[in-house]
Amino acid sequence: MIPATLLANHETRLRARTLVVGSLGLTVCALVINVVRMVTAPPDLNLVITFMTVLALGLLPYLQYKTGSYRIPAGLITAFLLVTLPTYIILLGVFPAPALLVYPIVPLLAAFFLGPVVGLLSAAALAGATLVLGSLLPNPDPELLATLSRTFIVVGALATFMSAYLAWVYEGARKQAEAELRALNVALEDARQVADAANRSKTEFLRHVSHELRTPLNSILGHGELLREELAETGQDSLVADVTRISDAGEHLLALINELLDISRIEAGAVDLDITEIDLQDMLTKVADTMRPLASAQHTELKLAVAGPLPPVASDARRLRQVLLNLVSNACKFTERGEITLGAAVVGPVGSVGSVHLWVRDTGIGMTPEQLAQIFEPFVQVDSSLERREKGSGLGLSIARRLVELLGGRIAVTSEYGRGTEFGVWLPLRAVADAALDR
Repeated sequence: MIPATLLANHETRLRARTLVVGSLGLTVCALVINVVRMVTAPPDLNLVITFMTVLALGLLPYLQYKTGSYRIPAGLITAFLLVTLPTYIILLGVFPAPALLVYPIVPLLAAFFLGPVVGLLSAAALAGATLVLGSLLPNPDPELLATLSRTFIVVGALATFMSAYLAWVYEGARKQAEAELRALNVALEDARQVADAANRSKTEFLRHVSHELRTPLNSILGHGELLREELAETGQDSLVADVTRISDAGEHLLALINELLDISRIEAGAVDLDITEIDLQDMLTKVADTMRPLASAQHTELKLAVAGPLPPVASDARRLRQVLLNLVSNACKFTERGEITLGAAVVGPVGSVGSVHLWVRDTGIGMTPEQLAQIFEPFVQVDSSLERREKGSGLGLSIARRLVELLGGRIAVTSEYGRGTEFGVWLPLRAVADAALDR
């Protein structure tokens, strides 16, 4: 009797089950009140109202199933009771009446299924109706009071029972939902452990394979360099070009293997950082000098922009240099006949709360919002053309982000398609000892 949409969420499942079981119990209670009413008093219009109440309560699970919501049937029954209970007293023509004992259940239902605001409003409406009816209607005469006494007793007992029954139903549904949630959490934890074990195995495999591949590849590159020198000395220029292409391909393959090794080390938590005091000005200058030939090959100008003197930074020089080289190399790859700027500036006061901002800005092809959303994902390349794929593995930016995070910083990117891209790295300014403790 509960639709699948309500079973998907813990909270909705709890309330849907309470509505089904609670409405069935309330239907039985209302039916008992009707039977007592028929036995103790002659048939009248109030008897029709009570039978309508029984029918409405019995239809709640069906309405929930058809509408896919517990709020709709709960709202309908709340509105129905807010109208029929005062109407029952008005038709009886005296006050108090047995229906008064059922009043507290209505705000309870409204608050649980529709929220506390609706519960307060329904309580206020019934309280107002009680005051108005109490001031306008006469008290029952002794004969009528004697007739209604049994109904008062039964309604009072059943109203108390219904309140306790609703609480019991809710508690039972809550415990069942919690048991299902615990079982689901156990299953998810088991699945996570299996996935972690598989990921560690994959990482270990990549690490070992990368090591095994690098050894013969370095030998091939070394012999290729010796062969190229010998061919150049003997004047066999046509063969030199072929050997150069072989060496270039080997260098590219070695770079890919190194990236695989880096990402496997990071995922395995096996990256050892050597925190020292770095002269950023000197590092930026060397990175720019290293990358200028690559920029020139793209007919692109590489500029260095440093805003004022830079204080020493406690970080891993090799890893920070790797990040900067990757960002500049990436900018060169996507910028032709343009401009690339490698810059740095201090942000905030120099000290524990300050940081240094490094950036690489280019006037290249830029990226779309969709490309930006996945730029730091492993093995993702924003330009999947064959020429671009041959220049990288899609791991460089993922490695750069993880290294920056290991160094205690953060990295971000902004871009506009057709206008260019800027990568920013923020590193905290702190002492070497503090940086070592934060690792």
